[in-house]
Amino acid sequence: MQVSSCPAGSDRRDASRQSGRDPSSWTVEDVMQFVREADPQLGPHADLFRKHEIDGKALLLLRSDMMMKYMGLKLGPALKLSYHIDRLKQGKF
Repeated sequence: MQVSSCPAGSDRRDASRQSGRDPSSWTVEDVMQFVREADPQLGPHADLFRKHEIDGKALLLLRSDMMMKYMGLKLGPALKLSYHIDRLKQGKF
């Protein structure tokens, strides 16, 4: 039997940190991975970030109204993404 040293559930948060890198240095692919890992229900929307060339710097500037107006997201997914982006800005990723 193998015992893990990290608490359950922290793996997803650790993966979202992109190995501790500053989110403003993330590539479009890193942003897509963050979206998929932040909430599995948002996974289908990850390709929109490639289509609109949203890298880490753009992600940190993104607001829910922009996601709805320019990316075509519905209110629910836009609010969820805004929540995860806000947490990212606060360093709680």
